[in-house]
Amino acid sequence: MATLEIEKAFGEMQHAWHEQKSMLQESIEETKKFGGVTGELKASIEATNTRIDAMDVLIQSKMREMMLSASREALEERGTKSAKFRAFSKLLRSGYTGLEAEEQKYIERASKNDMETKVLTTGDSTVAGFLAPPEYVAEIIKPLLQYSPLRSYATVRTTNNRSIQVPIRKGTFAATWVAETGQRSETTGLKYGLEELPNHEMYAEVLISQQELEDSAFDMDAQIQMEATEQFAIAEGAAFVSGTGIGKPFGITTDPNLATTNAGSTSAMTYAGLVTLVHALKTPYAVNASWAMNRQSMGSVRSILDSQNRPLWEPSLAPGNPSTILGYPVIEMVDMPAIASAAIAAVFGDFKRAYTIVDRVSMVVQILREKYAEQGQIAYLIRKRVGGQLVLAEAVRGLKMS
Repeated sequence: MATLEIEKAFGEMQHAWHEQKSMLQESIEETKKFGGVTGELKASIEATNTRIDAMDVLIQSKMREMMLSASREALEERGTKSAKFRAFSKLLRSGYTGLEAEEQKYIERASKNDMETKVLTTGDSTVAGFLAPPEYVAEIIKPLLQYSPLRSYATVRTTNNRSIQVPIRKGTFAATWVAETGQRSETTGLKYGLEELPNHEMYAEVLISQQELEDSAFDMDAQIQMEATEQFAIAEGAAFVSGTGIGKPFGITTDPNLATTNAGSTSAMTYAGLVTLVHALKTPYAVNASWAMNRQSMGSVRSILDSQNRPLWEPSLAPGNPSTILGYPVIEMVDMPAIASAAIAAVFGDFKRAYTIVDRVSMVVQILREKYAEQGQIAYLIRKRVGGQLVLAEAVRGLKMS
């Protein structure tokens, strides 16, 4: 407002000066004509001088007011900056909760105005964020995958044919006591047969762009093969436990030749059921027998106590040694059925003699470069041929829930 008044005063002063100049010019002309200044002109000049003096006083007054106002504003700004500095210093020392109400207001205003527009921050890429890039870790974090490790305990064979045939004794004769001269006749019952294990095929097809292969920070060829190895292990582990035999191996729990023992409960493992199962298996197989069950079933067993209040579950006493149930090692198999009515929640026996796995073709990777070339993609076709089934059913028994 003071600036506008000063400009107006200067305008009036200029207008008055022009009027005075005009009057003086008229005075000169009139002096030439009449030889002196008229009274009227003299009065006009004096009035103009008086007005100019008054405007000069006004201008000086307004100038003093402006200087005082500027001084006050400078002092206030300096005080505000000092207060802000004190507030930020205190924030660094004591945290936000250590600030007083007025200091908190300074910080809030600064965060909304000054810091957003003036401070170079890593959070804003348009200001300076790109100058502080994050570190890129060339390692992919992968959740652990679980699969049933029956392959590690069964018999594994390799073949170059579409299937294998395994001779199996189907029956035997019984030895008979006879007198020295007694009549001897044929002892019948010895029979042999062939158990055929066909191979089945599983595959995975993964598409990846040509540019991803070229530009990725990872060896994508190796990554794809690693992923396929894991997924094939998961698929065959599930089939070895519960496969239907149609287009895939026959699972150990789904084979119709598997004999079972009643667990004595529909919802939990029981002491009686486990003991009965152990002693239902023939002694020669029990020597190398193990338990196979999922984690839920293992938890159910861990709550069982014998008649002396001792747990059936014996935890491992050394790294690498499995825990035991009734003295026999336990193998965790994620694909074993959960505890439910009529489910085979555990299998006990000699898995090496009972189950055979046949590998026909190990994992093969074919790279199809032309199939999706028009889309700029490459296909990884991964395949494997494998078979498996129960070949000696009496070497294992299942624990079937009621």
